[in-house]
Amino acid sequence: MTDGQKRIRRSERTSEMTERADNRQQEIRMDASSIRGYIPQRQDNPAKAAQGGQPEHAAYGNAEPQGQMTQEQYEQYLLGQQYAQQMYEQHIAQRAAAQQQYAMQQYAEQQSSEKKRISEQTAFNGGLRGYANPAEKKPEKGKKAGKHRAVKITAIVLAVSVLITGGAYAVRSYFRTKQINDAVTPYDNLFCPGVYVDGIALGGMTKEQASNSIMSRIQERINTWKVQLIYEGNVLGEINADMLGTTVDITPVLDEAFQQGHTGDNEQRYEAMKALAAQPYEAYTAAPSGDTSRIDSLLADLKEKIDTPAQNARMYQFDPARPQNPFLYEDEKNGRVLNTETIRETLYKMAAAMQGGTVTLVPDQIAPNVTKMDLKSSYMLRSSEYTRIATSSEEYRNRNIAKALEKINGTVLRPGEKFSFNGIVGERTEKNGFLPAIEYAYGEHVMGIGGGVCQASTTVYQAAVCAGLEILERTPHSDKVNYTDYGKDATVYWNDRKKIDLVFRNNTSKDLFIVCAVEQDPGNNRRKIARVSIWGEDMGDVRYAIDNSEQEVLPAPTEPERIADKKGEYVTYVGQEKTVSQAQDGCKVWTYRTKYVQNEMVERIPLNRGNPDVYEARPTRIYYGISSRENN
Repeated sequence: MTDGQKRIRRSERTSEMTERADNRQQEIRMDASSIRGYIPQRQDNPAKAAQGGQPEHAAYGNAEPQGQMTQEQYEQYLLGQQYAQQMYEQHIAQRAAAQQQYAMQQYAEQQSSEKKRISEQTAFNGGLRGYANPAEKKPEKGKKAGKHRAVKITAIVLAVSVLITGGAYAVRSYFRTKQINDAVTPYDNLFCPGVYVDGIALGGMTKEQASNSIMSRIQERINTWKVQLIYEGNVLGEINADMLGTTVDITPVLDEAFQQGHTGDNEQRYEAMKALAAQPYEAYTAAPSGDTSRIDSLLADLKEKIDTPAQNARMYQFDPARPQNPFLYEDEKNGRVLNTETIRETLYKMAAAMQGGTVTLVPDQIAPNVTKMDLKSSYMLRSSEYTRIATSSEEYRNRNIAKALEKINGTVLRPGEKFSFNGIVGERTEKNGFLPAIEYAYGEHVMGIGGGVCQASTTVYQAAVCAGLEILERTPHSDKVNYTDYGKDATVYWNDRKKIDLVFRNNTSKDLFIVCAVEQDPGNNRRKIARVSIWGEDMGDVRYAIDNSEQEVLPAPTEPERIADKKGEYVTYVGQEKTVSQAQDGCKVWTYRTKYVQNEMVERIPLNRGNPDVYEARPTRIYYGISSRENN
């Protein structure tokens, strides 16, 4: 082959490769255009647009939304856009890979063909020159020509790759921008989907439409809103919008809601709208404004009705006729205080949110300062003492004892106050209700008005000592009495010339209550007892007793005492005698108040200021007559 033929052959091959590259570039442009088939174009259907309908295949592609869409429709639209974008990018990548593979294949085929041609050419030239082994010497010129061809082919492949890549990027950028604009532009003057105010979906609404929808909902709530205040199952009050003059300003909330998806460039708005699809924006209208003083006034009225001070338990009656339990109590009662601050805060929040319903008023309970249990500690039995009334005691004497105790029964001593037997019982006279009866007088039984009263005073004295009270005045009898032991008695007396009294003081911090009466002896149905009980402040584990164990006997005189019966009470005439009383030993006794705590003696306090009670020894007493029989 001549040099001219070679040049012609190379030119033909170059033309073929150029034609092939042009064909592939045209195919790429056609493929880019065909990609649109994956993204359906907007259906310019006036009928559908007028009806606010959705274009066909709107779920897949970049067709613009027609009219107003619901939230669900808009989400379907976005899914279609995303699907189309994915299909488009996948197709571009596949095409770019195929084009690059094709270029490399062409380059490999060209290299193989060129090597074959050079080999054939070398063999042919060697044969003409008579070379046995053509491979031993290669023509220098042919080698340089092969290199030039390889560089040219590589450049073509690179150019094709650049064209493919650039074209793909341009196409992708175009469709991305179009997709964003198609999604954003329809909502330039409308609320974006995914925006809610007061639970109303505003997507696709104008500001006016949104305002009307919200105000309609608010007005409906205002007309029906009310809160009832319930106390113990009854409606005590009601609050409604008319009372408060409720109004609502929705402008700030509506403006803030409209900003969602309307801030920044289209790409920023597009991302914001996608975020709204995933997480909707929810807002509520501003708190209604109204005259909350009406709430305050209503709560003040309710507080006045409900608030009740606590009531302490009280002992409302001391009934000494019930000696075992002489007190009647009124139970304590809790008070009520309505915490209007907490309720006011609740009502304000309900009014702000236009939340209707009921509010149950539960006032705070106020405990009383004194309960019935506390009160009973001030009315405990401190002591209860009794003396036996002899079965031989005559009726009038028994009645005198009962009369004295009756006058004392029900006595109340305030803290620091003194008890005076004579002051309470009064003078023993018939006018004062006392009767003539046998009484002790200097060792003899004599008739006197109020005989037996000393047994009442003795019983009161013992009860006062055992109640731990302060003894101020007390006098023992001159002789032993038959109703108690030495050192435990207390005599009283009242006439124009002399008074002997029993006095003690309430030295506790609480009132003292004295209950006393003549009762049946529980151990002997034939005998009665005089009982005195003192009630007051609880002594706990403490109790008191009278100790008279320290005594000294005073022997009776051996010589009788002879007494002239001048009044003729026992005998009249000379030579007549009557023994009125037998000789009797006397006694000197020191008495103590002993204090026990849990039945263990802890203190021994002298009574009578430490002085002993002295009961004088008595000789036999004999009355004799002094009148002469001759004179009669």
